[in-house]
Formats: sequence, C-alpha cells, structure tokens
Amino acid sequence: MKPEITVIVPVYNVERYLDQCLDSLQRQTYPNLQVLIVNDGSTDRSPQIAWQRVQQRPDRFCLLQKPNGGLSDARNFAIPYATGEWIGFLDSDDYADPDYYEKMAEQMAKGMDVVVSDIEYFYEDGRQPWRMQGLNPHAFSSVQRQAFLSPMFAWNKLYRASLFTEQGFRYPTGTWYEDIPVTMPIFALSSHIGYQKEALIHYRQRPGSIMSETASQRLKEIFPVMQQVRDQFHQMGIEQKYAQELEYLHIDSLRLVRDVPFLRSPLSRELYAMSQQVMREHYPHWHRNPYLRQLSWKNRVFLRTMNAATLPLYRRLIR
Repeated sequence: MKPEITVIVPVYNVERYLDQCLDSLQRQTYPNLQVLIVNDGSTDRSPQIAWQRVQQRPDRFCLLQKPNGGLSDARNFAIPYATGEWIGFLDSDDYADPDYYEKMAEQMAKGMDVVVSDIEYFYEDGRQPWRMQGLNPHAFSSVQRQAFLSPMFAWNKLYRASLFTEQGFRYPTGTWYEDIPVTMPIFALSSHIGYQKEALIHYRQRPGSIMSETASQRLKEIFPVMQQVRDQFHQMGIEQKYAQELEYLHIDSLRLVRDVPFLRSPLSRELYAMSQQVMREHYPHWHRNPYLRQLSWKNRVFLRTMNAATLPLYRRLIR
C-alpha cells in the first residue's frame, strides 16, 4: 500500500469557500489520504459543511473541534492526530487539482524530506491568475540555498511527518508570517528537497484575508518573526554558514515583497523606519548581497531608490 498522506485543513468562518476546498480533497487521485479538518471555533456554517463531508467520506475526512486560537494553533492541534507518513497543509479558502497529492507523493517516494510545488495565484475579481515558482529557478551550490530563497508558504509543500512528530516543529501562535520560522529550519535540516514543477495548488486572493489587511498594526509582527529566525539559525550553529541567505530573507521580507503592503499601509513611514533599523543593525551591507543579481531590473531599481525621501512617490505609484 502507498504511504499515507495526512492533509491538515484549518477552518474558521469560510462557509463561502469550504466546499470548493473539500471537494478538491475528496477528488484527489492519491488513494491513501487522511484529511483532518480543524474547526477553529467558527461561528458560521463551516462546521456543518465539514461534518457533511465527514458523513459522506468517513474513510477520508475527520473533523476536529477546538476553541478559536488562530491558524497556527489549529495546525498544531491537528498534528498529534496525523497518522500519515507524510504531512501537508491546505488553507480552507484554497484548493488543489485532483492529482496534486499524487504528484507530490511521486517526488516524496524518491527519498525526499520535503517537496515543494509551484503555485497559482487566482483572484475573485476576475484578474488574470499568475504562477509563482515554488523553488527558486537559479543555480546554487546546494538545494538548501535554493530553498532558502524560495516562497516560505507551509501549504505548497509535503513533509516527512517525523519533522513534526519526532523533531517537534510547531507553528508560532498569535502572529502573522507564521510559516517562515518553521519552513526555514526545516529546509536547513532537509538534505533531500524535491520539486513538483506544476502549479496544481491554487491560492485565493480575496478582500479581508489576513495578508490584505494593510492598515493593521499586525504588519509589525514580521520583525519579531525575523528575530526568531535569526535566533534559530544561531542556536543551530548555521548562522554564518547561511549568512547571505539569511540576509536575503530579510531583504525579501522587509525591503522587497513586504514593502508593497507596507507602502499601501497608513503605517508606511513607521514600518519603513523599523525595517531600516533592522537592516542597519544586522545587515548594513545588504546592497552587496550576491542574490540581488537574480532580481528583475524593476526590483533592483526599487531597492536602489527606495528611501525616506522617495517613500511618498512610491506610495502614490502603488495606489
């Protein structure tokens, strides 16, 4: 029999999207699949929708109930119930193509510790979807370095379950950006990282989702998360070995990707000042990072010209 895969689906007030997510898991062609639906204290019809699915396919779906504690808390709650040799996560407003986990399993069966896949971003307002590569396409001296410069999402990956059940990885609770301080050390410990190059998992972009809240004070939570990653790599004794990769993570998270919501935010000046302070303290020569050469010319121009004086201009351009 093929190894079992456990997929953990945290659920909180997603009645509009949950059927599509669970339909995609019910239609999976991989036969040995356990789906743990975690109702995280929903107040809408999500628990009823999930229970109907359990009644239809008790061989595949299991419903776990808990008080509301957030995305990380729901993932962590389910991990002890996982029986699979491999573990994946799927957010309840996203969905996967029917052969997604079968193709991920094909890569895992080659002896991988973790497999990553490409992602399709799709929009509720009808905008053209686009594809993000799950593994950085450039050549590196090791697969770990390649992975460190790739998207840190938890849910476009399949993991050896022992990373969670034996090595004890858990997602930090009460914070945004919770995927980063788990994905980074897992990559560091994984000598075999596989790649499923098709975009068979679909990431919904919708108003009201966590990462669309540009006015929230919680945008500041990226800074303690970055501190946590620095501390982890120091404790693991690999801080110097992967110094350039850690530096690039900070560039990507504080000066590049994260600057777009920062720029849209009324807190943009404060957030920019905080990012400047972190970079000055920990990575004062970040402009010399060799991985910057891989960026598009637009991103390189942005990094060269973004400063306190040009901040108002970029805010107008983003709007």
